[in-house]
Amino acid sequence: MRKANTKDLKALAPKPDEEIDTSDIPEVTDFTGAVRGLFARPETQQISIRLSAADLLLANQLAAAKGLAYQTYIKSLLHEALERERRAAR
Repeated sequence: MRKANTKDLKALAPKPDEEIDTSDIPEVTDFTGAVRGLFARPETQQISIRLSAADLLLANQLAAAKGLAYQTYIKSLLHEALERERRAAR
């Protein structure tokens, strides 16, 4: 998925909706088969956790190498490990 160009968004922000050209976007009128919340993000809960400085440094380095924020990287590692443990417990 292509990220929105912030320059484009800044140019559109001050315009009222009526002045934005949407002629190249087809009107969607048939919502048959649509699923509410299909692309919704799961609910998250903010927590606090203590990690060793060495682990945090390594997570930062590995995340940067992958082009990710370290918290996102740690969250994905935790999710993968939990799924692996759940499958092993079956």
